[in-house]
Amino acid sequence: MTVAKYEAMNLNELRRYVLTHREDVAAFHVYIDRSKSEGQMISIDLNDENWEDKVKEAIKYSSNAIRWYCNNTPKYTKEAQIISEWWNHLDNKFVTKHHLTGIEIDRATGIWEPIQINPPVQIRISEPSLEIGQFTTLLKYRGQDNSIKQIEAVAIDLDIAKQNLFVWPTQAAEVFIFSTEAT
Repeated sequence: MTVAKYEAMNLNELRRYVLTHREDVAAFHVYIDRSKSEGQMISIDLNDENWEDKVKEAIKYSSNAIRWYCNNTPKYTKEAQIISEWWNHLDNKFVTKHHLTGIEIDRATGIWEPIQINPPVQIRISEPSLEIGQFTTLLKYRGQDNSIKQIEAVAIDLDIAKQNLFVWPTQAAEVFIFSTEAT
């Protein structure tokens, strides 16, 4: 494939292409360059003693990712509103629900890796809502079987660019991912 064809792809299409054509080094380089230019990647200097704080700030103020610790405090009002609006817009829409049970978290970097991945499930969500409590939030929806499903969450991450909602339940080492991105 030529560089011109890579340029015709949007970033998500190029990412999928790179993941399925790992031998295509030119595509990988175009993907990295475009990701950097669109603010999807940041560069860090590990010799800078404040590098961790800079990474946290970049994540916190990214236009593509939002983290909300699910407590009812004024500090997270904006995050709660954006995530709530995104979740509510899923009414009567199909999503892919991923459930990862068992994850390992590198305490030094905060990066997590799944140990067990359950098969993804396509579901139609209706009546989505968030009930914000003092320390947790109930993420609720009506499933296709018309029963009410709920997950008690301590944190919720929204990746706007990839249209993924990560729900971190109160149970340890588990995450639910609701994805609207077409695969």
